[in-house]
Amino acid sequence: MRHVLRCPDIPEEVVTRLTSGMRQQRQYPAPQYTVSGMEAGMASQAEPSGSEQGSETNAAPLTSTITPTERRPVLGKRPRAPASASAPVPAPVAIDAGGNYRLEQVLTSIRDVLEQTLEYKQQELQLRREELEFQREALDTKMEDRRQAREEERRDRREQREADRQEKLELARIENEKNLAFLKAVMESSQQARRSG
Repeated sequence: MRHVLRCPDIPEEVVTRLTSGMRQQRQYPAPQYTVSGMEAGMASQAEPSGSEQGSETNAAPLTSTITPTERRPVLGKRPRAPASASAPVPAPVAIDAGGNYRLEQVLTSIRDVLEQTLEYKQQELQLRREELEFQREALDTKMEDRRQAREEERRDRREQREADRQEKLELARIENEKNLAFLKAVMESSQQARRSG
């Protein structure tokens, strides 16, 4: 082992692990089995049946003399720690007044956002309602303009028909007057012819 520790090719980290392992082995000596403990264990195994209290008292010296030893670490490998020591135990979550205050702040923020969103939706609906009202008024105005245009067109046609009728009546009256004048002239000429004859 000393030759291994003095070898320059071995990393310093491995040397440190080996020396720490040797120190731990010196702190924990090898298990020692006493003759009295072995005889007591053999005697307890040789008995056909005994009370549980007697077996516990006989096994006590044997277990007390055995001490746990750690395995010597392998070169280049770190000693594996127990699973219970490597697994971190999550700390219990404690809800204090500060946590409640932060939760209340989050809920208040969510409520404010929802209220603001609802207000925006109401404003959007109001603007949409006003837009629809404006479109309806514009449509009504357009329909009214069309109706007035049709009324004016009908009135113009009616006035035109009346003007045409008046013109026809005037032409007929003039024609009748011409005819009456012609007849009157014919009658006067015939009367003059009779008188002269």
